[in-house]
Amino acid sequence: MPLAADSLVTDLMFKANAPVDQQLLMDALGGFDQNPDVTMLDMDRLDPRMEMELSPSMPFRRRGERRLLVIDGSVAPMRKSPEDPLVPIDLRPAKEQLIAIAEKLPIRLGRLFALGSWGDAVIVARSARDLRGVCLIPWALDPQVDQDGKRRATPLSQQEFEAKLMAFEKRLDELDEKEILGGLKDVTFERRGELLVVDVLEPDGTWDLRRSLALETQLAAIDRFSMIPGAPAQPKIVAPKPDPRDAKRPEPKADAAAPKPVKEEPKGPPLRVAELDGRVVLVFPPERFDLDVAAALGKRDWDQVVRGSDNLPGAVRDKIQRDGASWIAPLEFLSEVFVDGKPLTKQQFEKDARPLDGARALDVHFPRFGEVVLLEIPGKGRFVTSLTDRAERAATLVK
Repeated sequence: MPLAADSLVTDLMFKANAPVDQQLLMDALGGFDQNPDVTMLDMDRLDPRMEMELSPSMPFRRRGERRLLVIDGSVAPMRKSPEDPLVPIDLRPAKEQLIAIAEKLPIRLGRLFALGSWGDAVIVARSARDLRGVCLIPWALDPQVDQDGKRRATPLSQQEFEAKLMAFEKRLDELDEKEILGGLKDVTFERRGELLVVDVLEPDGTWDLRRSLALETQLAAIDRFSMIPGAPAQPKIVAPKPDPRDAKRPEPKADAAAPKPVKEEPKGPPLRVAELDGRVVLVFPPERFDLDVAAALGKRDWDQVVRGSDNLPGAVRDKIQRDGASWIAPLEFLSEVFVDGKPLTKQQFEKDARPLDGARALDVHFPRFGEVVLLEIPGKGRFVTSLTDRAERAATLVK
């Protein structure tokens, strides 16, 4: 059956060569009779490119580790719009179901996420190392982030990219359980027997996808990377606790209150704002767009996208926060987008692109965001836009 976007996905990664008791799995899911809208995908029986499109697991998943995606289409779509960061469904029963499956079956790691969106609502694992490992997948597969976690202006060479993949397992050895779990903040963590359970659900079970990005950042802890992959990470510098005796000592009077430090915004030209059919469209200059911005756009984390220096009118900012925004941004390399799970090549673009009012267009996948349209406009260059149903009109914004 076709897969519905924004379905609820229960992702199950089994231990290497572990037998999967199909009846136990069906019992934990409530049985097929009670789940007529459930689709089970055995990722090892599909084209690897499909896994790269749906939800990549390499290099985290090892040889011999089976992976099943249990896709519940009965709740799809969980949001009115894929740009809405709030999933207004109580996911607590799904969380308990995932934990029950992990308790009964040889699961290495399980997750809950929305089909077509980046970020996890719940992660269940048997080790903190695996919690960190699954959150380092974006770093490992990002073609412009190097082995040390620093973003490059151009893609890595093949040799550099392969060296980064080789360092993946070593990076996981740098922090122990205490250090990994100690970095968690504003998330829910609990132990269920030998299981470690982390989630970003609200008290009523609803899910804000923007919190998933923060969870991924905390568990990945790229800022703790050692200079030599695999070497123990340096301890974080912790401010000394104040001496309680100091509270009794009178504080010296200051002549004037010291001004609070102002956080500097990153440098770069401002966004340009347009409007199509009553919807705000953000037009990005090259210096303001990368994979981190794309991820923030996918989660509608507008505070990470729009800066004070953009000087947007208050009414426009309110509209973006309330209704969201579409966008268009320049693309430097074709290999930054994917088709059928593989980086786009010039030959494939020349073959498959469709004419579009003097330009050319192709439906592609943009990492950490989702489906977009690639535009090639003579004299202007290449662009990607979230306006998939109005690509021709989007092209006019950069002509």
